[in-house]
Amino acid sequence: MTTQAASDEVSDDPGSRGSVEIKDRAISRTAIAAALKDPRVTRTTGGLSRLTGRELPRADITLGADTIAVNLYIGVRWPSQITEVTQAGHAAVEEALATMTGLHVHRVNVLVSDTTLDRSDRPPTTDVASQTVSPRPPTAGPAAMPVALLFGFLLLGVAFVAGREFLIAHGTIGGSPWIADAIGWVARLHWQSWMIAAAIGAAVVGSLLVFVGVKPRTRTHSGLGGGTPTVWATPTDIARLCSAAAQSTRGVTDAHTVVTRKKIELRVQRDPAFDVDSVDAAVREALAPVLSVTADGRRSTVKHTSAPPTRVS
Repeated sequence: MTTQAASDEVSDDPGSRGSVEIKDRAISRTAIAAALKDPRVTRTTGGLSRLTGRELPRADITLGADTIAVNLYIGVRWPSQITEVTQAGHAAVEEALATMTGLHVHRVNVLVSDTTLDRSDRPPTTDVASQTVSPRPPTAGPAAMPVALLFGFLLLGVAFVAGREFLIAHGTIGGSPWIADAIGWVARLHWQSWMIAAAIGAAVVGSLLVFVGVKPRTRTHSGLGGGTPTVWATPTDIARLCSAAAQSTRGVTDAHTVVTRKKIELRVQRDPAFDVDSVDAAVREALAPVLSVTADGRRSTVKHTSAPPTRVS
């Protein structure tokens, strides 16, 4: 819809004759710009909001002969006094439209459609863990995956049998129907002693499947840094880091690390020319920065063995 405003006085000069058209879109953008002058009004645009036409602020315009009615939808920063924001928005939009269009603003309805938490006024903090949301730790595949694969193959078998029965029923292929034979065999069954074992086996298998279905996934990685970790490493990665740190120490000829859920065991092969205590202290000093981010509650131990003497031929 558009509106036209014509001059009351028509000049005799043909060049001064004409009309002014104001599009709804121009009026809507004017109202949105006026509302956004208030810093307490938020802007939501792009993504799903754009696809659904729910961007904020949004203005729905209704034009009369010489009047305008506006429904203004806004988002408000929290905490803010909503009545103050809506009153300020009402006044700003009404003034802007009256000034820009010269038309009478019949009504401005301000509707609060969203609130957004304002984090700008929060005091700064040096605690990085309180500002970082830790992602979910990496886990192994679900224990129910083999069961799901088994049932998938069983369903494929059922589909094959149903297709075969369909072709036999329509005379496309020959053969004895499996479903009818199976139902007849079941109908002729009577109580036998082996059914007790079958019932117990079915109960055990059913319980096992329920356990597999609800069993939580096993964690495969350890968080580095403690607190709310954002970097994860496998036990193999941690073992390699510890071994590399130990091998960089003087007097160590070789190092091997075993990492379990409860401990980190480092086995160091020492050069006989170096003292055990000095090598042990150097190895622990080299391991300290690695263990500070990779230990994750594990107990660490260092074991020393002497390297065999080098034979000179």
